[in-house]
Amino acid sequence: MVLSQHTDESYARALFHDGSSGLAYLLKDRVGDLEDLVRALQEVASGGSVVDPLIIDTLVARQQTRAASPLSSLTRRELDVLREMAQGKTNAGIEQALFLSESTVEKHVNAIFAKLGLSAAPVHRRVVAVLAFLENAPPPDLLDSAQPRS
Repeated sequence: MVLSQHTDESYARALFHDGSSGLAYLLKDRVGDLEDLVRALQEVASGGSVVDPLIIDTLVARQQTRAASPLSSLTRRELDVLREMAQGKTNAGIEQALFLSESTVEKHVNAIFAKLGLSAAPVHRRVVAVLAFLENAPPPDLLDSAQPRS
């Protein structure tokens, strides 16, 4: 059982990483009285879970933000390529890191630019794409369950 003063979604995500059975995340200032706390402890002891509604709201809001992210339209492989771009790698470096051909990397880079609306941008598209990745990147554990590679 976690009693916290924070509604930070990263704490809840870490706690519930392997499921919610037998776990609780409550906010200190919202635990009404001792009976509420005892009920929550009993629920957790019996294998249930108790989560403060504000924590659930925070998790749902974050998921909606991720869904609205410009990165949500990228495939898993495009995210892999963009991650390598974010590390400063050239196309040749991406080819080596991901074991892809030159034409495949070029195809993915062009798809990334198109999906992020950078096809005709007058700025350095690679930099803007990396900035979008860094601003909107899901945590590494979510990338593992992202869209299938293509």
